[in-house]
Amino acid sequence: MNFLGRHRYHEDANEVFQYDREELKNEPVDSDKYKRVVGMFINRHSSYQVSRLTELKRYYLHDNNIHYRKGKRNPRQADNRIASAYPQYITTFMQGYILGNPVKYSNDNEDTLEKIKEFNQHNHVDYHDSLIETDLSIYGRAYELVTYDPEGLERVIKLPPETTFVVYDDTVDPQPLFGVRYYQLRLGEEVTYYVEVYSESMYAKFKTKSESYQSLSLVGEVKANIFNDVPINEYKNNDDRLGDFENVLDNIDAYDLAQSELANFQQDSNDALLVIKGNPYTGTDTPEYKLDDDGNIVYDDNGDPIYTKNSEGDTLQKMLDANILVLDDNPNPDGAQPDAQWLIKQYDSAGSEQYKKRIVDDILRFTFTPDTNDQNFSGTQSGEAMKYKLLGNDNLRKVKERLLTSGFLRRLKLLSSAWSVKKISVADIEDTNIIFTPNLPEDKQLQIDMATAIQGIASNETVAEMLSDVTGIDAKTELERKRNEANEAIKNSYEIADNMTDQQKAGVNGGEEE
Repeated sequence: MNFLGRHRYHEDANEVFQYDREELKNEPVDSDKYKRVVGMFINRHSSYQVSRLTELKRYYLHDNNIHYRKGKRNPRQADNRIASAYPQYITTFMQGYILGNPVKYSNDNEDTLEKIKEFNQHNHVDYHDSLIETDLSIYGRAYELVTYDPEGLERVIKLPPETTFVVYDDTVDPQPLFGVRYYQLRLGEEVTYYVEVYSESMYAKFKTKSESYQSLSLVGEVKANIFNDVPINEYKNNDDRLGDFENVLDNIDAYDLAQSELANFQQDSNDALLVIKGNPYTGTDTPEYKLDDDGNIVYDDNGDPIYTKNSEGDTLQKMLDANILVLDDNPNPDGAQPDAQWLIKQYDSAGSEQYKKRIVDDILRFTFTPDTNDQNFSGTQSGEAMKYKLLGNDNLRKVKERLLTSGFLRRLKLLSSAWSVKKISVADIEDTNIIFTPNLPEDKQLQIDMATAIQGIASNETVAEMLSDVTGIDAKTELERKRNEANEAIKNSYEIADNMTDQQKAGVNGGEEE
């Protein structure tokens, strides 16, 4: 694996697949030509694109490339591999910032709005949307399948980008031509490869024993697609389909390397070499030599006596055990002056910390992610003050919201085919407004003061909308409650008047008689 060097991915790792619509115009999805085209795109996806998607997911799970760099040549040297969690931090922040507050829908057609609410509740769409945004942040793309469950209710299911793609036509404004989901099931040593193909009008499932997805055989029957469009919905994080932390992977690797080498330094310092000048002979015992059967000293091949008890070594060990080291020059006045010190490398702690800080600043700056550890990023600041610190991220958020809105509307348009029996048309869906609310700390008192200040200038509905985040009640419900309160007050006033005596009424009118 390349670590801090060369290109990471194949030049086609993020290619958008396209094909001539006319070539497949009259071809059923189970025809040999259609299957051959599908197999070709599966091979391109698995050969060139999956490696990028897999690596981005590894980084999100803290399995960074630092874990796979070459080991140290000297096995006695520390070789720590510390992976940082910046990819997950960036993704979690972006997902929470955009969709921490659930998306709201508005439409003047009450039937359309009610049907959207029912669908969202049945599919837990708030959570589903957060999963879509997480995939967008990691991979730069996300996929969902609009389908039916066994009870006949409309469902939306997230699909993994590693095994899903959409092929578009080659027109100026490319439209989905077909979508593919492929996967494998293993039973012992036997592996079966499955392919699901979704066109604008049909759905088919195939299987094969070929890892290259050739010789696809149909499973069951070709089914009609009632959604009148490719039911696999693709979302894009941006026009280039890049993940939120993809452009700073090199910076993350550099930070991981700096952290790992610092840990290596600390560990190697603990295992530093002890340099001894002089000899630890003071207070030694008489050495014992190995003797032969005749009582003579046994020598080794170099002519040195063989010890059974090395006085120097035994004494040195006793000193080290007692944390005391006594040295002499043995007893040569011209020999080494007795001394002992640890042999360690010098560490520029200030320079190293500044280097890491610069890398972190670059990671956060180039992903438009705020540094919550910044002393100027106070938790007591109002939401308005924090918006200035989030200006770069806010610009990015608006782009992502527009792309998400496009995906959400396409989801609803697919569903409108099923809802047409309730007279909900595509035109009704296009009139739906999708409202995002950034998940930011807010100054509630400031909102109340602003709403109070514009009373009498703006409409009551506008004021109620401004206060909806404070009260937790939407504007229409709040206005309905106020109308009910006003009607109840008028009703009570009439009841009180009816129960008053003539004398009481006269008192109310200042003592005048009618």
